[in-house]
Amino acid sequence: MDDDDGVSVGDFCGDVCGDVCGDLIVVCCCGAVCGDDDSHSHSKRHHTWAAVACCCCLLLVVLLALLVAAYAFVVPVRVTAYDAALGRLSLVAAAPTPTVTPTINGTGGATAAAAISYDIAVAVDVRNRNWWMAVWRRGPLDAELRFRGRTFARARLAGAAERDKIRAMRRETYQLAAAAKGAPVELGPDGVAELAWESKAGVFELELAVSGEVHYEAHPRRRAIRVVCPLRLSPSTATAPAAFHRVHCAYV
Repeated sequence: MDDDDGVSVGDFCGDVCGDVCGDLIVVCCCGAVCGDDDSHSHSKRHHTWAAVACCCCLLLVVLLALLVAAYAFVVPVRVTAYDAALGRLSLVAAAPTPTVTPTINGTGGATAAAAISYDIAVAVDVRNRNWWMAVWRRGPLDAELRFRGRTFARARLAGAAERDKIRAMRRETYQLAAAAKGAPVELGPDGVAELAWESKAGVFELELAVSGEVHYEAHPRRRAIRVVCPLRLSPSTATAPAAFHRVHCAYV
């Protein structure tokens, strides 16, 4: 059927639906409603139900695709260190005593066993980056503080009995506080010299290692968290806190 200007109903519907619905909807929904020039030979009710069924099928396909994308692919949790404060980190003894450590060939080697004093606090974020899937923490969440690869402090951020649920796009925050006045650490001569130099410079290069396990919703097996965060810290005081920039941890 043509109007007064000679434009067919099919052409009119195609132009309107093409601008509003897009090519995919034109093929399905608009074709069912508008049809071609001979579509008026069919009942209007038939075409209306055909359009509804077609659009429902499209909606179902899109919904299934979203569900597959939401649950089939896991985005690992992101661990972030922020709001870190260093109260002190220094050698207790100026001249550490050498100790003999056995080696593989049995000859042994001398290492410098230092005693250090430290007071460090760090806030650790575990963020669920999945936009639909929840994450449960399973087992303990542990942290280590390291200097030149040597662990000098360990702390448990959360116990095994505490099974935190982290909802989609949410985060859970854990607090690390470690302090000691004479902790023995085998730094070696180079490590002792490096700690003394950084203490004089007022800037310490440390590492925070975090380990644990999480369980992602709709996935049967647990997945491990093994991350390391570089920390660049300066001593802070109550009246002069040192600035610290948020650091994203890397999986290892």
